[in-house]
Amino acid sequence: MPLSACARCGKMFNKKSSPVCSICQKAEDEDMEKVRKVVADDPNLNAEEIAEKAQVDIRVVNRMIDLGMLVSSIELGENIKCGMCGAPAISATKKLCQACLEKLNAEVIKAQSQIKLEERKAPKIGESLTTHEILEMKRKEK
Repeated sequence: MPLSACARCGKMFNKKSSPVCSICQKAEDEDMEKVRKVVADDPNLNAEEIAEKAQVDIRVVNRMIDLGMLVSSIELGENIKCGMCGAPAISATKKLCQACLEKLNAEVIKAQSQIKLEERKAPKIGESLTTHEILEMKRKEK
């Protein structure tokens, strides 16, 4: 079983299917029921409005959306735009289009490679270089 931090109290627990521990589960279920009632009364509210009317933390509403227990009005009608280029986003939580997500992933991989390369070039702390190694490094720089 995977270990996870409870979304409500932060304590570590064996995560089965819920994002909260067994101690917090009752409070989570009560909050979710409040959210369901508010959404049943007015399905056109956004997540912040739902949380405010239900008097629950916004994270409860977001967890319900992430778990597929609620379909946000954003997903139903309003289009989420990519934060980088303005194209339609993959989802309300990702807020990037597929092309920008791939571009961002490529940039991360490139940056990681650059860091690894620089680590190999730089002498380790406490290590002294031989004359041959110093000359070899200077040759590669040219």
